[in-house]
Amino acid sequence: MSVPTRNPTRFALAGFLVAAAMLVPATRAHAQTPVWSATLTVARPASGSDALGYCSGAANCSAEVAHYGSLSEPAFSIGETDYTVTSIRWGAGGENHIHLTLDRALTDDDLATLVLHLDDAGLSLAEASVNEPADHGFTANYTWDGDGPPDEASTVSVSLVRGPAPERQG
Repeated sequence: MSVPTRNPTRFALAGFLVAAAMLVPATRAHAQTPVWSATLTVARPASGSDALGYCSGAANCSAEVAHYGSLSEPAFSIGETDYTVTSIRWGAGGENHIHLTLDRALTDDDLATLVLHLDDAGLSLAEASVNEPADHGFTANYTWDGDGPPDEASTVSVSLVRGPAPERQG
């Protein structure tokens, strides 16, 4: 009389596959969806101000001589709305801040879900301070406390993604 034996390898494999299948939806839920990306070449304005980065068309650099830095692609769209990045700057106004300035304000839904990436650093727009147009003449200026700026003439990979922000260090 033969006694049926169980195949422990088959049961272990089945358990592994069930566990892996349960992780896939969680991984997808935390994925980030790209909205826009570009390369920023960092510069300083000719005036020698403390600002560093890119500025073209923002209220404080509207004069042609005040434009500085470059951005490989300043325009992007979310749904039916077109946006232009007019500034990404570090240290403007003598403060150690990071500024993202757009030609129009983002919607509340976009503010709640978008993350600005500067190389490996992620900044949630939900955590940004927002200047109203009357404050500084900016249409939409989002500001975070920042770390030191990148070196002048360096390149920074920038992007806006939809998804959870990574935890900030410090």
